Amino acid sequence: MTRAALFPRDFLKPAFSIGLPIALQSFITTSVNMVDVVMLGHLGDVDIAAVGVANQIYFLLSLVLFGVSSGASVFVSQFHGKGDIAGVHRTQGVMYLLALLFSLLFTAGAELLPERLIAIYSRDAAVIEAGASYLRIVGLSYVVTAFSYTLGFACRATGNVRLPMLTSLLSVATNTALNAVLIFGLLGFPALGLRGAAIATAIARCVELAVLLGVTYRSRLIVAANFRQLFLHLDGAFLRRYFRTTLPVLLNETLWSTGVSLYTVAYGLLGTGALASVQIANTVFQLFMVLIRGLSDACAILIGHKIGAGDEAGASRDGLRFMALVPLIGVGMCALLILLRPTILTFFTVTPDTLQMTMEMLALQAFMLIPKAFTMVIIVGLCRSGGDTLFACILDTATVWVVAVPLAFLGAHLGLPLWGVYLCVCSEDVVKAILGVPRILSKKWLHNVVADAA
Repeated sequence: MTRAALFPRDFLKPAFSIGLPIALQSFITTSVNMVDVVMLGHLGDVDIAAVGVANQIYFLLSLVLFGVSSGASVFVSQFHGKGDIAGVHRTQGVMYLLALLFSLLFTAGAELLPERLIAIYSRDAAVIEAGASYLRIVGLSYVVTAFSYTLGFACRATGNVRLPMLTSLLSVATNTALNAVLIFGLLGFPALGLRGAAIATAIARCVELAVLLGVTYRSRLIVAANFRQLFLHLDGAFLRRYFRTTLPVLLNETLWSTGVSLYTVAYGLLGTGALASVQIANTVFQLFMVLIRGLSDACAILIGHKIGAGDEAGASRDGLRFMALVPLIGVGMCALLILLRPTILTFFTVTPDTLQMTMEMLALQAFMLIPKAFTMVIIVGLCRSGGDTLFACILDTATVWVVAVPLAFLGAHLGLPLWGVYLCVCSEDVVKAILGVPRILSKKWLHNVVADAA
């Protein structure tokens, strides 16, 4: 089969026109995380480790929000494909309420129990003190983050990928500029170090939401719903249908993110240097994941639109194309990361031991881009957009809790080096890829959840 037959123009054009802006938005966000790490690297391994550990709390929140938004996007994309804008608005209303609830819970934890939360991941007293200081400040922005996250997700699910990308770019520019000023004390400001990075992050998130709301409602976008449209048409039948589909996604992300967060606990058993190395390696790794993530999200949007419009044959056909395309991109990203990792690590100021551990981590992570690509497109791109959320939940969480978490702690207990513990963690994506492909080939993932919605 020729490339044109496997990936025709009418498939590649919408895939990349949606996927590239999402990838660029993710690249922008990840780049500022790397800038944070590079800047804080001048302050030492303790500060890098402290931010990495404190951001585990945000990581948990972001994945819960991703679960809320990803589950809702099943309805938003299919309602949009059906032309039911009232259905889109009702879905947004439930999504906003859930996002508010979870963000308030995380804010309470960050403000009331910061030391206890940081101590879960590190035994180093200096890391606990610095991480708690950072967490208290960024925790104040969690509610703001929740609304910008969910509104941006709704925009993308209705095909508007540029606005969230541009507001993320503005947020990153704000964060980067304020980081330089507040961490190092430029322009007459005091040098606040770690606390300066936290303040910059909180301000940038507020700027992002303000601009996103302003443009959405001034331009009267599809997702610019009023209070009545959002909350006053949430009947019992709709809510039952909604939660039957979305609860597995929310449970999926909550259990998965908690399990993945435990990887950091296992790494923490290896020392502060290992935590700093993981923070650097994961930040770099996420840069090389952005195109994979963008195309997987594009897959979810486009497949959801086809299912909502009643074109299940087209959804199945394009689903197989995405399952070939995204891992192919993973192969290219693997080669690129192996080639560029020595150059990238010259930007980081860390101890020689931490640098060596990071080099080893990045070599392994490069090869993991390929099974990770299968995982992303199967779970996020196809199963969720097709309403097969229960299977996605079981596959995603069982591999973490039954396979990867026990192996990671066993490796740390046996005194394996960092790269050995990471190999234990890698088992998650390998098993998911092996078990997920047959599900897609069976077509059992295809479900139209809005076919008879009023």
